Amino acid sequence: MNNIFKFAIYIFLTLAFAWLAFFVGAKNQYGDLEPTSQYLEENNSIPKGADLFPQSMPGVAQLGAKEYLSLGCVTCHTQQVRTIDAGFDVERGWGKRPSVPRDYILQKEVLLGHNRVGPDLANIGLRGYTREWLHKHLFNPQILVEGSICQPSPFLYDISNERSSGAINADNKADDNVSTIFIKPSLRANRIVSYLQSLKQDYELPEMSFIETQDEDDTEDIKLAEVGTAKDDQVGLPTWLADQIASGKEIYSKITPGGGMCVACHLPNGLGQPGAIPPLDRSDWVLGDKERLIKISIHGLMGEVVVNEEKYLGVMQGFGQPLGSPLNDQQIADVLTYIRNEWGNSVSAISPEEVKAVRDSEKDRELTAMWTEAELQKENSSD
Repeated sequence: MNNIFKFAIYIFLTLAFAWLAFFVGAKNQYGDLEPTSQYLEENNSIPKGADLFPQSMPGVAQLGAKEYLSLGCVTCHTQQVRTIDAGFDVERGWGKRPSVPRDYILQKEVLLGHNRVGPDLANIGLRGYTREWLHKHLFNPQILVEGSICQPSPFLYDISNERSSGAINADNKADDNVSTIFIKPSLRANRIVSYLQSLKQDYELPEMSFIETQDEDDTEDIKLAEVGTAKDDQVGLPTWLADQIASGKEIYSKITPGGGMCVACHLPNGLGQPGAIPPLDRSDWVLGDKERLIKISIHGLMGEVVVNEEKYLGVMQGFGQPLGSPLNDQQIADVLTYIRNEWGNSVSAISPEEVKAVRDSEKDRELTAMWTEAELQKENSSD
């Protein structure tokens, strides 16, 4: 009995110390943050009459944050501009500076996110999108962005074949007289759009000022230098292999039609995200069985998987699925050859003929039927 009592006490103390570390520690670091001016006096005081930032969102935008969360938008979009060392968010135009904890102190719904299937939205209110554009994108993203995999939300709109007061032309045609679809936003849709328009970190803070980006000439020089470096890295490779790796790198990094969008989840360094997205760098799945890798690339993978003796739980959509711009055999072969020969990897290439052979062998499988680890293991054991 005494041992059970001592054990219970130890469990309680362990949980108590963990709580102190995570909650009290965070409170000590960030709990006293308040709105402040963009610049401070020499004595670190706020100048008299200075505007304070961040500022509270309008009430309708705060309600929109709840709607945004209920739709699951946070699953694919982050709201945090990374530091220069961590990525190229500022260079991409996703913000004038990296985000800091103070930016979020007045938000009741802090939706930082953890996956970037789509662009970061921390400053979408600064990108010049009109309310009409945002509503059309919310209604059906594919109207505006060809090949978008963002889920449409037609249930947020009244749809009509006739124009009425407050309705928006959803055919993406310039002439309203020939349009066949008009949408009228619901209260929920208006809340979400108001929320998106309120997302803007357009102020400097004492701890983080705006970052000057390079002009176009400097950027072009960097791009040329990167191309040169890539070619230097491939010295000694057969021309066909160097070309295949270069093509695969472009597909891996591209998030528009014709790209695999791999970089959004597996990151430029191929390390993925702990617990959710497995690494590609030195991965036993990448370096191992080609057929298994091709199957995943075509149909996708879902559920728990064990990679390098670590468990991951997530979903990967296949390149062969009808995304609006699926990859062909050559493109799949190129991107798989790239990941098998990038970072710390160096194994044989994958040919388009090998991809075609696997695709033909699974031609009766529904394109939307993602593989599971158990299925793949069963397939391998039966071969």
